[in-house]
Amino acid sequence: MKRLKKTQSMLIKRIQRLVASKAYDNTMLVVIVINTIILSCDHYGISTTFLQVLDAGNFITTLVFCLDMVLCNLSLGLWEYWSSPATFFDGTIAIASAAELIVTRTAANGNGGKSVMSVFRSLRLVRLFKMIQSWKSLHSLLNTISRAAADVRSFGVLFFLFIFIYGLLGMQMFANRLHFDPATGVHIDIQDPRYGSSDIPRHNFDDLPTALITVFQILSGENWNEVMYDCWKATAWVSPLYFLSLVVLGVFIVLNLFLAILLKQFDDNESRDQSEEHLLPETDTNESSSKSLVYQEWARFIPNCSNFGSCRFYSFTKLRSRCRTLVRDKRFEAAVTAAIVLSSITLVLDHPLSDPLSQLASVLEISNHLFTVVFIFEFMVKVFACGATYFSDPWNLLDVSAVAASILEAINVGRGKSLRAVRTLRVLRPLKMINRFPEIKLVVDALLSSLPAVVNVGLICGVLFLTFAIFGVTFLKGAFYQCSETLLTPDQMDLVTYPFQYGDFSSEQLSWLNATAAGCSVSDWSTGYIPTSKDLCLCLGSEWQPTIAQNFDNALRGFALLFEMSTTEGWVNVMYAAIDQRGTEMQPVKGSNQFWAAYFVVFLILGAFFFLELFVGVIVENFARIREIKGCGLMTPSQKQWALTQSFVMKIKPERRFSRPTDKIRALCYDFVMPNINPWFDRFILGIILFNTACIASASFGDSSEKEAYLALFNSICSAVFIAELLLKLTALGNTYFRSKWNRFDFLIVLGLVIGIILQQTIANERLAASISSVIGLLRIGRIIRLIRLIKSLRTIVNSIVTGIPGILNVGGLILLLFFIYAVIGMQLYGAIGFQGELNEHANFRSFGNAMLLLFRFSTGENWNGFMWDLLEVRPGCDSNPAYPAVNGCSAGMSVFVYFYSFILIVGLVVLNMFVGVVLEAFENSQESDILGPADLDHFIGVWQEFDPNATNYIKASEVNTFLRRLRPPLGIANDDRDCKTASSNQNNLYFEDQSLLEIAVNEKKEVNIMIVARQVAKRLVKAKQGDSFRDLNENHPIHRQVMKQQKEMKMTLGDVYMNDARIILNAVRRFKRARKKTNSATVYPES
Repeated sequence: MKRLKKTQSMLIKRIQRLVASKAYDNTMLVVIVINTIILSCDHYGISTTFLQVLDAGNFITTLVFCLDMVLCNLSLGLWEYWSSPATFFDGTIAIASAAELIVTRTAANGNGGKSVMSVFRSLRLVRLFKMIQSWKSLHSLLNTISRAAADVRSFGVLFFLFIFIYGLLGMQMFANRLHFDPATGVHIDIQDPRYGSSDIPRHNFDDLPTALITVFQILSGENWNEVMYDCWKATAWVSPLYFLSLVVLGVFIVLNLFLAILLKQFDDNESRDQSEEHLLPETDTNESSSKSLVYQEWARFIPNCSNFGSCRFYSFTKLRSRCRTLVRDKRFEAAVTAAIVLSSITLVLDHPLSDPLSQLASVLEISNHLFTVVFIFEFMVKVFACGATYFSDPWNLLDVSAVAASILEAINVGRGKSLRAVRTLRVLRPLKMINRFPEIKLVVDALLSSLPAVVNVGLICGVLFLTFAIFGVTFLKGAFYQCSETLLTPDQMDLVTYPFQYGDFSSEQLSWLNATAAGCSVSDWSTGYIPTSKDLCLCLGSEWQPTIAQNFDNALRGFALLFEMSTTEGWVNVMYAAIDQRGTEMQPVKGSNQFWAAYFVVFLILGAFFFLELFVGVIVENFARIREIKGCGLMTPSQKQWALTQSFVMKIKPERRFSRPTDKIRALCYDFVMPNINPWFDRFILGIILFNTACIASASFGDSSEKEAYLALFNSICSAVFIAELLLKLTALGNTYFRSKWNRFDFLIVLGLVIGIILQQTIANERLAASISSVIGLLRIGRIIRLIRLIKSLRTIVNSIVTGIPGILNVGGLILLLFFIYAVIGMQLYGAIGFQGELNEHANFRSFGNAMLLLFRFSTGENWNGFMWDLLEVRPGCDSNPAYPAVNGCSAGMSVFVYFYSFILIVGLVVLNMFVGVVLEAFENSQESDILGPADLDHFIGVWQEFDPNATNYIKASEVNTFLRRLRPPLGIANDDRDCKTASSNQNNLYFEDQSLLEIAVNEKKEVNIMIVARQVAKRLVKAKQGDSFRDLNENHPIHRQVMKQQKEMKMTLGDVYMNDARIILNAVRRFKRARKKTNSATVYPES
């Protein structure tokens, strides 16, 4: 017995060493990959032999997973194995897969392994996450997802309750009411005799499951307005309130919590990384921060690289010396830039619809050769000038690729599609502009530096999509097809829909079958054979056609379909096709499998609402990392607080102070209109603006004459109030009224209003008068912009947006360049395809303007996949190689998948999300400091205006002491009521006790700037709060550089001024003493 226990113990230890070994892990990873390949090979129309091979492979991998489960149980023990979530999942999948094998092999009518338990085959793919978790680059991202999963579970409960509540509310409002006439679309009431035969849309609220699906459809944004209009038509005007509240609360708030949860986790990652890196010794980042991020990555692979600005020029020959001189000449760079712009214009003008024999075509061809020569010349000159180091800069390699594309086009002598395909390579020319615009280059740097993280997200999303795709292939392959009803009678359609054994067919039914029809194999049927719907459809002479363009016939098609669904476009049609299907090659029946809705809802929640939001998370995280690399460095929490306080203080913009006039009437008007004296006047004007806006908004077509008269009266009263406000302010302020930008804006609005009223009363033409009336209404609406000035919270948001405008323009420039490239490619490849379906006179690639507008539509996700599938369809009577003037091309071919998928990936999922990063950065920069608030800044500006009424941003250095005394705490220094002597003593010692205020920079005129004073005051407050933990910003920090730029011309500080004044006073005292001493000596010893 002891020997048996000893042998058992030794065996378990060996198993433990085996399971813990690296070779065992690698073996299991290989098995997981093989299992993934086996599952991915299943497809519609698979041969029996191949199916047997896959079945054998599935059997072997299942045995391996079961063996792995047994070994892990022996190694870890039953309790430890089944108590861990990861191993518990592996064991459950292994047992279920083994049970599925047993069930499918013991079933009398097994179908190659397809059963209800086949769902566990797809779940084996989840083990791929264990494989990719071993990759270091993905480990952090998976940890972020796992941490976010806990918050997502809580949010999932909230999300379900939200859908459930709105589903019940929708049932109360719209249940059994969405019934419409099939021919006219008119709503049919429940009491109408036609109610029973009316048409019911798929999106309805007749029962709870359908109501929940409809609410989820609205939250996804897929045709939600169509649902709203149907409900509005069936009920009353109150229905839009239901949908607007659902969209605002659900889409704009609840669903964005997904993004908030992920961004919170990414912020935590950044904090942890920074806390770890603070433990490392500090390094000099001056050199690295001055280089582009792309160059830093490239420099790892190519030694001694440098960008074009620091190219190592060699003067070995006179030719190289001249090339160096030419490249450094700004006129050369300007000429190349002009050539790029002109070449881009020729790309817009050259499209397949132009006459190849026209003069324009000849000019374009000549110009193309000319630009090719110019770019080759530029390339040769720079290579001679820079030498081999020219190829070390990746931006120069982009220029090289553009030159290579031009050469390929020049040597191409073909015509038709091959020529158009080569011409598309010319779109590389506009990319040369990136290297000439630092703003766009910075955005591209940020984008390219985000690529590793984006690729990681893509891999994780790919595993998720593959898991759902294989699941879909297992159960839905060959199911998205139907028999055309146009050639069949109702009885024949009934037979196709519900087939039975061939031996039970009636003579009439047998007479329907045509053995000679294409695809009919009725001669091979036995009496016990149950034909499929496809078999009967083909034998009845009809057509077996797809219900939708997409399908799950193989893993690749399923993957592509899920990618389209992840953009929330067209997923509802796919879901209803899955709900209606009844199996492979069976005629669909409406509502046959309602449970399939859960598959699509779960996928959208995971794929569209969660995993795709990871793209936003990694891009925003990368923006934060770039800010650090570009000069911010790794900041401690105290430094971040100081940087936030400085950025908040630097928003100070003093305005000219209005002085109270001495004239009694003007002074009375001044006291009445100025907000610091009478705040109720601005509030009254705000109410009038809102009332006037409401009056304008309440006008509608078909108003009664009485309503129009009342609205005209109200508008006249509001106009009179606005004119009276202008006159009162002009009377009170005089010429100083125009100092304020807001006053100038109000003046222009009122002036346009008065001119419009005069023209409206004097012009007899009714149409022209109506146009002027519209302009007047627009001018009145313009007054609502004043809300930005009057409402501080709104002003903060607008200021944040304005702050982010430079970054938004940079990203917009990159998007415009991408749109240009894709538009030119689309014109060359798809411009000559004939109209059909979504491709029509409004949406096409036949001109540059239409192509740009179409791409803008696709960037919003509006039916981009429907347009893609319509491009893929073959047109009847088309020309495979259309030539001018015919525009009847057949099909776009398989290139549409590369074109549209790449556009959605690059623009829709990556570049557009950079706007989110820019806006979040702007809001972060506009955050209020926890030390100072808007009220403190308003007080600071108010006191400053007393010393600087003309808003010059400067006051005398001698007035700083008094200015700080006037500020209330915490900005200023508290003044007490002690005797004058004590107060004077404190005043003299004030700046010697507070060294930070002595550092205020002073210009040659002995004046101080408002920004510098505010910064030093804020620095004093931050140091007082943080104590010894205070650290100033890195020299490379953008805020620090901005401050240094302001102080560049200021050679003195306030301390120097006081020391100079003290020295002058001391010298004067000494001179006075010497003079008095001489006077006393002359008195004691008078001259004789």
